[in-house]
Amino acid sequence: MGLRVAAYCRVSTEQDDQINSLHNQIDYFTNYIEQNIEWILVEVYADEGLSGTSTKKRVQFNRMLQDAYDGEIDLILTKEVSRFARNTVDTLKLTRKLKDCGVGVKFINDNIDTRDNDGEFRLSIMASVAQEESRKTSERVKWGQKRSMERGVVFGNNSTFGFKTKNGRLSINEQEAEVVKLIFHKFVNEGKGTHIIARELFESGIYPPKAIYKKWSSVMILRILQNEKYVGDLVQKKYITIDYLTHKKIANKGIEDKVCLYDHHEAIIDRTIWDKAQEELIRRSTNKTEKTKYSNRYWCSGLIKCGACGSRFVLRKSSRKNMTIYKAWGCHNKVHYGNWKENKTGQYVGCNMHMINEKTLITCVSYVLDSLNFQSDDIVDDILKDLELTKKSNSNSDILIKLRNKIKELSIKKELVMDSYFSKTISKDDMTLMNKKYDDILERLTLQMYEAKNSKKIEQKQIGDISDIIDVIKSSMKYSESVFKEIVEVIDVFDNYILIRIKHLPITFKLIYTTSGYKENYITEIINCETI
Repeated sequence: MGLRVAAYCRVSTEQDDQINSLHNQIDYFTNYIEQNIEWILVEVYADEGLSGTSTKKRVQFNRMLQDAYDGEIDLILTKEVSRFARNTVDTLKLTRKLKDCGVGVKFINDNIDTRDNDGEFRLSIMASVAQEESRKTSERVKWGQKRSMERGVVFGNNSTFGFKTKNGRLSINEQEAEVVKLIFHKFVNEGKGTHIIARELFESGIYPPKAIYKKWSSVMILRILQNEKYVGDLVQKKYITIDYLTHKKIANKGIEDKVCLYDHHEAIIDRTIWDKAQEELIRRSTNKTEKTKYSNRYWCSGLIKCGACGSRFVLRKSSRKNMTIYKAWGCHNKVHYGNWKENKTGQYVGCNMHMINEKTLITCVSYVLDSLNFQSDDIVDDILKDLELTKKSNSNSDILIKLRNKIKELSIKKELVMDSYFSKTISKDDMTLMNKKYDDILERLTLQMYEAKNSKKIEQKQIGDISDIIDVIKSSMKYSESVFKEIVEVIDVFDNYILIRIKHLPITFKLIYTTSGYKENYITEIINCETI
């Protein structure tokens, strides 16, 4: 039986000349394999328009690897190292794994065969060269893009709501521009907030920019109010690629200079209105910061959830005749939209869930804590067992030890490289390339060490948190709202009962209650309480 041979080829763009090149590569490999009477052609795997710096998105490449791991291929042919991968780590990792499965890789132009004794050594050098070339290419592309941005070319495929982007130029979408003007008018002239604007647009039958969104959100409105394109300015490089190997993008917070062009294109919003909107955003943001000091004073803020629609409950207050404050919590959808109904656009909004008095919540949670105290010994014993298991867990310690050993091994390898250079076994260029490779790996391992140490700190903090909960449960202190806030994880409100989940405990309490009286003389009685 002959050697089962496959080939891999790739082009990095989808232009016509590159696609023709791909077809030529497929024909070349097909003929190359069929001319060898000792070889059997398995398949020529080909990817179009994909970078070689990462293997994650190369569908055909990954399919070929899987076929090789499944024992369907004995030898893989490819034109050169840079076609296989421009990432040194990926190249060596994959060829080693393939070799372990009995599969060789032959790079025709580079005259490297991983089945040879010196194949991996020569491959590591060529892979490092390919990776360095990829880095230089990335820098050249970024430099060219920045020069184009400075000339006013707009990058990005996604058009901004209110504009159309074509051939690097912005033009106004008149229909969407009217919605943008309406949003700024409601915010600046009518003084409405982002939540209200979002709701009014939805109720008026005006839909968000993308079909995947069913209705506007306050975040969408805020982004429109903050987008400088609407006043005719253009800011690019808000997000940048920090790693040419992974192509990962992050927000550009002072890492690189942004490209800012004023009066770049036709504006939708007058600059006077734009400036007023920005001043108002700053003013409201300042007020919001001040309010945050007080928003956390309610122990159940963000903890109560509607059992019917899943929305969070919000606080509603009113004054009694005796000048005290009556507090009740209601479903956000019920408060803002009323009862469940069909609106003008044919959409159903609102909720029928009843409101719940804060006295009722306090009574129910106090009842739960009383129940916990009665059975606290069993609960605490179970938690202490879990806590001891957590303390004994040495998973992070094992990881740290392994990482330290790897770093030690690499340090030894670096010393061997230097010894080889001084003994003239390898050249200065080879020594430089291999040292760079080891330095890159060392940097990655150091980062993993940092992450593992942080993970261990988080683990220890969680142990401390559980210990604190145990102390609260075991103590006979008088219940207070601060205790409730530390103990309660979430409260689900249903038509005739509520569910209370306690932090760090595998217990949910189901309480059926009844109420009597009104405002001043409000009484809550627990009819039944069970754990589920």
